[in-house]
Amino acid sequence: MMTKRILFLLRQSPYATSHAVEALEAILVAGVFEQDVSVLFKDDGVWQLIKDQAGSELGARTVAKVLQALPEYEISKLLVCEASLAQRGLGPNDLVLPVTLLPLADQAALFAEQDAVLND
Repeated sequence: MMTKRILFLLRQSPYATSHAVEALEAILVAGVFEQDVSVLFKDDGVWQLIKDQAGSELGARTVAKVLQALPEYEISKLLVCEASLAQRGLGPNDLVLPVTLLPLADQAALFAEQDAVLND
């Protein structure tokens, strides 16, 4: 099987719709099939990474718990739009997983090196 470089662009807040959980499930599937997966959290998607979420209070799966499974599927290229994080008054210590901060200026290069970009 040929490995593809796939970037998942997560821009949705975690609980407004089911998009966040569905995107994370697709990411896990790509990991199972040993694809070269990167995940970029941008815009309201950065809220998916916040510690101490309680999705159960909203009758939903807790997105942060699903995120914590990513390293088990060898998905370690977790990137966060530095500007999106700053605009929301958040920093790396607020997040449930270690991530790489990615400046806006470097995002075009990230997109260009992918075989596919999937936007939630």
